[in-house]
Amino acid sequence: MAAVYKRGDTWWVRFRHGGEHIRRSAKTRKKAEAQDYLHRLIEEHRSSKGKVEQRHLLTAAIDAFFETSSLKASTLTTYRFQSRVVVRLMGHLHLDEIDRKALGEFVATRKRTGVTDATIRRDLAFLGSVFTAAIRRGWVDTSPVTAFGKRALKESRPRIRFVSREEFARLHDAASETLKPILVLAVETGMRKEELLSLQLEQIDLRRREVHLEITKTSSPRRVPLSVTAADTVRALIEKRGRPASRFLFCKPDGSRVGDPKKGFNAACRRAQLVDFRFHDLRHTFASWWVQDGGDLYRLSRVLGHATLQMTSRYGHLRTEDLHSELERVAQKRSQDRKSETIRSTIDRHQETPASDVTR
Repeated sequence: MAAVYKRGDTWWVRFRHGGEHIRRSAKTRKKAEAQDYLHRLIEEHRSSKGKVEQRHLLTAAIDAFFETSSLKASTLTTYRFQSRVVVRLMGHLHLDEIDRKALGEFVATRKRTGVTDATIRRDLAFLGSVFTAAIRRGWVDTSPVTAFGKRALKESRPRIRFVSREEFARLHDAASETLKPILVLAVETGMRKEELLSLQLEQIDLRRREVHLEITKTSSPRRVPLSVTAADTVRALIEKRGRPASRFLFCKPDGSRVGDPKKGFNAACRRAQLVDFRFHDLRHTFASWWVQDGGDLYRLSRVLGHATLQMTSRYGHLRTEDLHSELERVAQKRSQDRKSETIRSTIDRHQETPASDVTR
């Protein structure tokens, strides 16, 4: 049975053709226009002699995206979490029904629930990936996400939390003996938690004091230099264990790699009275110390394995004190140069003055 009905402020149409239930948005707030659209749509399907173009629901596109995706497990986990919200709000729509207006309603609904703009941007990025995959399958020709204006959604500044050397010393003292070397290597190398916990002995070159990482977040291999402290920590771990019974640097008694130290880390933070501090913040701490000690941002970017220098530039503000000091040194040098120039000018004038004039 053909009918028009309202969903929110928009009128929709539905009818049955060739044994298939067809439902589409009329994209209007006026019932009369929706009825006209319904009649035209029915006539189009009748004139096509039952040949209805195959359409795909967004839910089918999302399922197909996950089935064929080659993304990392951690990224897929994040995407699956985002997909729940997308399906709840737009899962009833076909791909060709998702347009600028539908995306605008999605954004408005998300904002009403108190979600940040940054989260909504990530939701749209996921949706864009789904449409990109659908385009490759020939399900749609274009992605509405690409044309959708996201400028009104402010991208929040990345969270940067780091500790001082004194605070890290407190954290280290509060940690268990098993956790201590993990903390040291994290803050001395800037490696990500997964990179650190999955580190294997064959990746470590103590002679050159460096670690070779092949599997990284950005899928780009990189070399991580080891400080003297980091190298000594690795050497002590290996010597304490004796003959390697596992390929992992951090391993359990049975040789398997250690699990996530989140519970022990949080307990150490409580004992050390560190508030709002996560394991990943040790990476921020490494970068912050690097910059504060005068390290180069470009080299820091290579060590951290950032995809772009822009990601590293967020630590640049930590150099404010260094810039002030440098400005003071430049000002002092200019002052000294002016004094030296004045002295030289005075000497030159005396040398050019005749002796008779001097004694006169």
